[in-house]
Amino acid sequence: MPDSATRNRWPFWWLALLPLLLGAALFIVGLTDTSLWADEGWTIAASAEANPLRVVSEWVAVDVHPPLFFVNLNLWRLFTGDTILELRYFSVLWSLVGVALAYRIGGELFGRRAGLLAALFYALHDLIAVLTQEVRHYPQQMALALLVPGLYWRFWQRPNRWRGIAFVIGGAALLYTHYWGGFVLLALAVHALMTGARRLRPFVLAFGGVGLLFAPWLPVLYHQITLERPGGLPHALENSRQVYAVLVYQLAGIPEWLWLILALVGGFGAYAAVPPRYKPSPASLIPLLVAILPPVLSVLVNTVYPTLSFRSLAVIVPAVILLAAHGLAQFRTRERRVVLAFIVIYSLTSSSAQPIERPPWPQIAAYMTQRSGENDVILLENDTDEFALAYYIEHADTGVDYAHTEAERLLRPASYAAYLDAALDGKTGLWVSKLGWPALADIRPELEARGWVQSTPELDYGMYNDRPILVWRLDRMPDGPPRATFDEMLRLLRAEAIQHDGGVTVNLLWSPAETPAQEYTVSAFLLGPAFANHDSRPLDGLSPTSAWEAGGLYFDSLRVETAGLPPGEYAVGVQVYSFADTDFSQIVNAPVDDCSADADCRFIVIDTLTLP
Repeated sequence: MPDSATRNRWPFWWLALLPLLLGAALFIVGLTDTSLWADEGWTIAASAEANPLRVVSEWVAVDVHPPLFFVNLNLWRLFTGDTILELRYFSVLWSLVGVALAYRIGGELFGRRAGLLAALFYALHDLIAVLTQEVRHYPQQMALALLVPGLYWRFWQRPNRWRGIAFVIGGAALLYTHYWGGFVLLALAVHALMTGARRLRPFVLAFGGVGLLFAPWLPVLYHQITLERPGGLPHALENSRQVYAVLVYQLAGIPEWLWLILALVGGFGAYAAVPPRYKPSPASLIPLLVAILPPVLSVLVNTVYPTLSFRSLAVIVPAVILLAAHGLAQFRTRERRVVLAFIVIYSLTSSSAQPIERPPWPQIAAYMTQRSGENDVILLENDTDEFALAYYIEHADTGVDYAHTEAERLLRPASYAAYLDAALDGKTGLWVSKLGWPALADIRPELEARGWVQSTPELDYGMYNDRPILVWRLDRMPDGPPRATFDEMLRLLRAEAIQHDGGVTVNLLWSPAETPAQEYTVSAFLLGPAFANHDSRPLDGLSPTSAWEAGGLYFDSLRVETAGLPPGEYAVGVQVYSFADTDFSQIVNAPVDDCSADADCRFIVIDTLTLP
C-alpha cells in the first residue's frame, strides 16, 4: 500500500522539482572556479579527436578505463564547444539525471516519500558535487549505478523480454563506463540467487547478455592490466584503517554515524510496515548488496592488484543514498522533519569531500603565452599534467606552439631527438614548464648543447604533490649587431612588440658588455594619439641588472595596457634609466649610443602598430 503522502501525486511532482533545482544550483555555481588537473586534461585531449574510433584506439585502449564516457564526451563536443564550462556541464547533466533517477527509483523501491528524500540526498552529497565539477566519467558512472539496479528491479518483478533487454543494455553501458560497474552487477547477481532460485533462467540469460555485449572489450581490458598497468594503479590507496575511515566519510558523508545508521535502518527492516519487518526485503536487499560487496571486493583485489580508490567506489554512493532515504522515510513525521532539517543545514554548511589540489596551470600558461612571440615555443615537462597545461596554452589565443617533450622522451625514446629538433626548428626563444625535481630529469643540458642559454632566473610556482613547479626561459644568441646599446654597455639584441587583447607585450633580449654597476629600470611605452607605459626592473624585478654577467643573455618582458586608449597609430618605444638617489626621485637616463643629432637619445622606437 502506498503511504498517505502519495495519495495526491501533484504535490510530490512539484516537490520533486526542488531537489533538481537545488542540485542544479549546487553543481553549477563555481563550475569554472577550479583549474583543470591531470586527469581532466587527459580526458579533454582524448575526447578531442575528430573520429570517435581514434578516441578509443589511440587513447582509451592504452589507458585504464573503458570507452563509453569518452565517446559520449566526444559527441557532446560536436554540439557545444570545448570551454571548461561546456565540458564540465556534461558532468552536471549526468548528475541532474542522477537526481531524477534517485526520485524515480527510490519511489519504485520504497515509495514516493523515500524517492523524494533520495533525490534530495543525491543533490546534497558532497562527493557527488565534487565529482560533478570535473570533466571525468564519475557522474555518468554514478547515474548508471543508480539506473541499472532500477532496471534490474523491474525485471525481477516481472521478467519479460523488453525489461530484460533494457537491463542488458543498461548493465553493459555501466561496464563500458567504469569497470567497478562489474561489482554492482555481481551484487545484483547475488540478489537474483538469493531471491529468485525458482526462476533463474531469465536472470542467467540477462546477465549472459551483459557479458556478451562486454566480451569484445575483454582483450583490451587484459591488455590494460597486463601491459599498460601491470603493477596496478599508481594512485591506489593502501589497505589500512586510516584509509577505510577516509573512504567511509567520503562515500557516506558526514556525520558518518548518521548516514550509516539511516542506511542500516533502511537496509535491515521496514519498521513502518504493518506488521513491521526486521530483515531486508527483496527491494532493500538490492542497494544493501550494492553498498557492501564492491568495497569488500575492492579491498580484496587491492591486496594483489593495487586499485583501491574512493572515485572507483563512488558506484556505491547511490545505493547508500537509497538506503538512507528508505530509513528516514520510515520515521514519524515530527522526527523525520527534525532529522531532515539537520541533514540539510549540515550538508550546506560542511563538506566531507574537497576538490583535488589543483596546480596554477592557468596562471603559468598566461605568463608564458603573453610573453611569447611568433618564434617562441613552450616545452612541456609536466608528467601527467601536460594536457591540463596544454589546454590553457591552446585557449590563450596567442598561437604559441608547444611540444610534449617529456612524454616523447619517455614513450618514444628512439624518435625523441628528431622530435625535439623539429620543435626547436626556426625558434628564437622557448619556455620550459617543469613539474618535478630537475635532478631527476632536466632538459636544459640537451638544450644548451643545441646552443640555447637560460635567460631568466628559475621561476618557482610552489609545490604540487611533493614536487616543485618550475618555469625556465631560454634564448639563442641572435645573429647580427644589437638593435641598440644603452649607456655604452647594455646591448639590446632583440626587441619585439606583440599585440594582444587589451595590451601590448614588449619582449627584450639583453646582453651586457660588462656587469652593470647599478640597477636599471626599463620602460616600454606607446606614443601616439595618447600615451601609455609600463616601467619596471627587468622581468618585473625578478632579474635585476646587478645580477647580470658580462656576455650573458637576459630576457625581459613588459606589458603595456591599452584599454581606454583611443584608436590610431602608435610608436612602441623602449627607454632605460636609473635613479640617482635613494628616494627614487632623480632619474638618470641611459643614453642610446650612435644617436643621430635629430633624434631623442633617451629612447628607441622598436615598432609601430595600430590600435583599433
